Amino acid sequence: MSWDSQFAEPIVLPNNVVATTLRHVIAHISELPDAERNSREWQNARIHILQAADQVGSIWFARIAIIRALKRRMPRFRRRSWSPEELRLLDKLVVDGASPRTAAEALNRSKETVRTKARRVGCPFPHRDEVKRQRPLTQEDVDLPQLAR
Repeated sequence: MSWDSQFAEPIVLPNNVVATTLRHVIAHISELPDAERNSREWQNARIHILQAADQVGSIWFARIAIIRALKRRMPRFRRRSWSPEELRLLDKLVVDGASPRTAAEALNRSKETVRTKARRVGCPFPHRDEVKRQRPLTQEDVDLPQLAR
């Protein structure tokens, strides 16, 4: 077994520890809490590390498995609380008749997040069918029913 096999590029572990060999990564894995150490990603990484140390597997596959296991800990999204100014702007946009898309762009949030927050604070966006009914008819809309006859 060659635990001192080096990666082509070092791997930056949490707390800015740089792992250059399989031994460094195994030491990091042994320090993880049991729940995380037993996760599917870390089990896969351990298998690839052992295969690389036995020179049965590739050190590249071990590196990829380690990076995947490390990314498992990173949150996929970040929750951001709403400031009072953002809530006032959201309310103003809804009252002024802005679409959820326009409000999302103004608030730098997703359309679904803006729509959900507006509903929760009591000023929901009107349904799009309701908006279409209130929109004034254009000449094209007036001509269409005549063509259908």
